[in-house]
Amino acid sequence: MRRLLIAIGLLGLPLIAACGGDEEDGSTPEPTPATADSTPAAEPEPASMPAQEPEPVPTPEAEPEPAVEPEAAPEPTSALTVVSLQIGAVHPETGPIAPLAAPAREAGFLAVADINAVGGDVTLTGADSATNPEIAIEAVNRLLAEGADVILGPAASSVTQAVIQTLYDQRIPQCSPSAQSPAFSTQENAAYFFRTVPPSQTVAPIIVNVVAGEGATRVALIGRGDEDGITVGRFATALLEESGAESEMFAYDPSAITFDAEVAAVAAYRPDAIVIAGFFLDGTSVIRDLLEAGFSAEMLYGTDALFHPSLWQFVDPSDPSVLDGMTIIGVAGREEFNQRLTAITDGNVNFAGQAYDCIVLLALAAQIAGSTDGDAMLAAFPGITEGGSECHSYADCAALIAAGQDIDYVGVSGPLNFNAAGDPTVGSYGVFRFENGNLGITRSIEVDLTQFNQLELN
Repeated sequence: MRRLLIAIGLLGLPLIAACGGDEEDGSTPEPTPATADSTPAAEPEPASMPAQEPEPVPTPEAEPEPAVEPEAAPEPTSALTVVSLQIGAVHPETGPIAPLAAPAREAGFLAVADINAVGGDVTLTGADSATNPEIAIEAVNRLLAEGADVILGPAASSVTQAVIQTLYDQRIPQCSPSAQSPAFSTQENAAYFFRTVPPSQTVAPIIVNVVAGEGATRVALIGRGDEDGITVGRFATALLEESGAESEMFAYDPSAITFDAEVAAVAAYRPDAIVIAGFFLDGTSVIRDLLEAGFSAEMLYGTDALFHPSLWQFVDPSDPSVLDGMTIIGVAGREEFNQRLTAITDGNVNFAGQAYDCIVLLALAAQIAGSTDGDAMLAAFPGITEGGSECHSYADCAALIAAGQDIDYVGVSGPLNFNAAGDPTVGSYGVFRFENGNLGITRSIEVDLTQFNQLELN
């Protein structure tokens, strides 16, 4: 029997910060299994693409130069012995979530530019995962053969699941900004895996807080019939019931050509709000079918895999207002950092702050370890984000390290404070809404994930 845990603070969420507009004991994890459960919690998501796709999004050129100037920073610290670090980045440049890849990729280049501007020595080499486990394995092996010391990514949980054993066997640290499967919190081969994004179930209270808070009393959740979609749906429906609302989950096969049967079932349920937990291509197809069935955009709430300022173009390229009133709830960075990327990503900041923080954390771990040895870096990770002197950039943190001080890195995505499983214990989320064809933020939320009461689902 599989058991999942989630906090149910609901409408009384323990918010660290919410604004309108715009723990563990820190002991060093061993490089050997930390838990007894070696079986991943679910099969990887299907990697096949839907048979019908919207107009293609231009594929980025391989390894582009950083598109923004690094921020002004202090002079390099001569007392710090700089460790040269090679990062291999596995991004979905093609495949079903390729339209979402640009923010994380550009944030990675920006992090490297910021680090090297203050005397760091970091290189970043990219490879396309195609959101396909087999292709991702080849990409990781190629990056390692070319000398990568650590891996950034992959993006999707299924792709991460495909490469995690290889990285465990070779003792290669790995940081993902977007792989949200709960399985990575418990499986034994995740000893070298860290992520700057919370597990997928932790967004469920945020969704419920927003949807129920806007007056919904009968909510349909329609999502992929894979681990991420089902996990979010199960937790959200349970929490909606706790709030007094009625709800039902409708799972779909993401490889299907149409979703008429699921949309018809949703229509028969007669909801006053609909939450869509889909990937980009299948999710846009579901949105299109829901609108054609007569549901208004104001009734629709999407999760972060649907975050894209030009989402409307994939639904109806002739009507910029087609999604006006739709809400997207997902992972976000802090506003100052988001503004640095907006000009080059057309306002798309999804998982960008988390990617930036991954690279800074990997670079700081190498500096603390004094090498790129995987075990030494692994030992350094737990203490980077808590228990020391607070610092907000690589430059400031490196200066503290050079002075012999412990550090507490507060990232551009907010505080992280890793637990023993390598998960952040603070979640940074944004609530976005389409108005006049533009996707703008309505509020930002940081949630202390250690403060929730626990709900057990069997």
